[in-house]
Amino acid sequence: MDARSTILLLLTSIHLLLRISAREFLLPGSSLFVEDSSDMLHPPDDTFTCGFNNVSHNAFVFSIWFSNTAEKTVVWSANHLHPVYSWGSQVMLHKDGRMVVEDYNGQLVWENDVNSSSNAKQAQLLDTGNLIVMGQGDIILWQSFDSPTDTLLPNQNITAATKLVSADRLLVPGHYSFHFDDEHLLTLFDDQKDLSFIYWPKPDINTWAKQRYPFSTTVDGVLDSWGYFLGSDNLTFKAADWGLGVMRRLTLDYDGNLRLYSLSREKRKWSVTWIAFPTCFVHGLCGMNGICVYTPMPACACAPGHEIIDQSDRRKGCRPKFNISCDGQEMKFVKLPTTDFIGYDQSKRIVSFHTCKKMCLNDCNCKGFSYWQGVMGAN
Repeated sequence: MDARSTILLLLTSIHLLLRISAREFLLPGSSLFVEDSSDMLHPPDDTFTCGFNNVSHNAFVFSIWFSNTAEKTVVWSANHLHPVYSWGSQVMLHKDGRMVVEDYNGQLVWENDVNSSSNAKQAQLLDTGNLIVMGQGDIILWQSFDSPTDTLLPNQNITAATKLVSADRLLVPGHYSFHFDDEHLLTLFDDQKDLSFIYWPKPDINTWAKQRYPFSTTVDGVLDSWGYFLGSDNLTFKAADWGLGVMRRLTLDYDGNLRLYSLSREKRKWSVTWIAFPTCFVHGLCGMNGICVYTPMPACACAPGHEIIDQSDRRKGCRPKFNISCDGQEMKFVKLPTTDFIGYDQSKRIVSFHTCKKMCLNDCNCKGFSYWQGVMGAN
């Protein structure tokens, strides 16, 4: 072998080594480019992948997902509020530990939160699915586990400073969230424009009946490797297939329900092994004037006299096919048997059915009422 062949072989080996290293580590000054589909980070066991995820035509989001599932399952995303173009976009690690996502025109669309003057050593995706930026002395300058999106992975804590927010298939955030409330209780919220509703656990049940501990000095919760969740407020649940050796994720789905999933290694598909409550009990699931029914799967229908607003998304609710009048003489009520209003925003009063009906007719803001016959002596 002559000197030229030796140099060529050496340069080729270095090039291959750099490409292999780039898939395990991202060094300061280096980037992952959106147009290179192989430009991704992988942990040693290859359970997860970190890179640009194609969410729609020419739109990409820097994300982390399970590597070996039948359908791509994203567990974390950075720039979901601002996807980048399919060419010229990149994620870059700076020497000071800042990791940034830039669009094709150089516009900054996402940046991690680094509070340290330490020089970055590398960015790395761990076997746990946690993306970290490591500094000198192997200290962690930043980690994705501290900023979850809609999913918690095993051994990832939810704290007073973090929350889960539902997201659709395009990673667009929804209006449901899971986080600690003012009493330090883990709670599901329906976040509307001007108001947030608590819908789980049931807000009309007192704290002790919920078997929760309010105002705990520590505020956190974690799903362990066995599939058991424990919160500082005494929220506990476990997977139906409780045990080691199973890949799991706790996800706040777009329909507002919190589900624990387990992965079948043979079929590479997810199955629900715990669920917070029946789907139709999610507040606002079917929108204004919508009714959630089991067929047997949950589906959205309209109240009598109403029609679907958007056939492609029944969760947007229904609109009336009539003009609502404040004149009680012109309006009448339609009975909806075996139907409950999940709102808990009206106090219960012990009155007769006719009094309850009259109260609603006299209130222009009242569209309907619920009445429990025989409760506490009411007629």
